[in-house]
Amino acid sequence: MTKSQIRKDYFKDEYVIIAPNRAKRPHRVGTIAETTGICHFCPANFANETITYRDNNNDGDWEIISVINKFAALTSNNSSAYGQTEVIIETRRHGLDINEFSLSHIVRVFNAYIDRFTALKEMNGIKHVIVFKNEGGKAGASIAHSHSQVIALPILPPKVENEAREYGKYRLEHLACPYCDIIKNESDKPRVIWQDENIFALSPYASDAPYGVWLLPKRHIRLISDLTRSEKESIAIALKIVLGKLDEFGISYNYFIENAINSEDYHMHIKIAPRPNIWAGLELGTGVIINPISPEYATKIYRGEVKIENDPKF
Repeated sequence: MTKSQIRKDYFKDEYVIIAPNRAKRPHRVGTIAETTGICHFCPANFANETITYRDNNNDGDWEIISVINKFAALTSNNSSAYGQTEVIIETRRHGLDINEFSLSHIVRVFNAYIDRFTALKEMNGIKHVIVFKNEGGKAGASIAHSHSQVIALPILPPKVENEAREYGKYRLEHLACPYCDIIKNESDKPRVIWQDENIFALSPYASDAPYGVWLLPKRHIRLISDLTRSEKESIAIALKIVLGKLDEFGISYNYFIENAINSEDYHMHIKIAPRPNIWAGLELGTGVIINPISPEYATKIYRGEVKIENDPKF
C-alpha cells in the first residue's frame, strides 16, 4: 500500500486516514528518563499505603500489589469528584517491563486486574470501571516502575456508551456479535499478527493508532473475569510478542480492557494503542485520525517479516 486511504471502523461511524507516505521509520528513542528521586513503588520505599489487593511470593513478601492512589482525581469521600483510583504495582523489581515478565507472572497481574475490576464495579454509585496501563512518557506514564491503573467512575463515558450502542445496533441488524464476525472475516487477511486456540491478535483495518493491536478472545465472553487460565496464558504470549516489539523500538503505549457495561451482551477485548506520534489539528478538531503506518505493514513488523533497517522505503 503506497496511496492514502480513508477507512471506516468495522461497525462504528469512526474514520481514519491511513497515510503510509507520511510514515517515519520506527526508531529507538530510549527509555523514560529516570528521576533522581525516590521510587515509592519499590519495596524499600513502600510505606503507609492503603492496600486493596496483594499477591505474595513464597517468603510472604508481596510480588503484585494494588493500592489506593494518594494523588487521585477521584476519591470515595468527595461528592464532587466521586470514585476510586487504584494503582496495581506489577512487580517488586524496578526497571522491568511487563513484556519481560514470565507468562505465569503476567497471568497473576491479570488476576489482580480481575479482582479489582470485580470489586470496584460493585461500589455504590459507580457506573464504569476501566483497567488500563500507560507505558512511556508519551503515553502519560509519570513513574518508570511497571504498574497499571484501575479507575471507578460515577459516569458512563460517552465513548463507552457509543461503543455499546453501535455494538447493539450491529447485533440487531446482523444477528451476530461484531467482534466474533471480525475474527471470522479477518482470519485470512494480512492483518493477523498471531493467534492460537484462545486469542486472536489483530492489527485492525481502520486502526486509529500506528502499530495498533486488538487482542480478541475467540470465545464470546462479556467480562475480563470470564477469562480462563488458558486464555490468560494466551493473552500473556500475545502481550510479550506485541509489547516486546514496541519496547524494541522504544515506543510508548497505552492498553485498556473493554468489558460489558452492565448485564448486556458484549465481547470483552484488549486494545493496545502505541503512541509514536502526537495528534494535531485535524485529529483534535474533527476526530478523524491520520495513521502513518498501515495495519498491514504493522502486522509484518510484529510477525518479524520486515527488517526495518533493510527497508529501502526508509
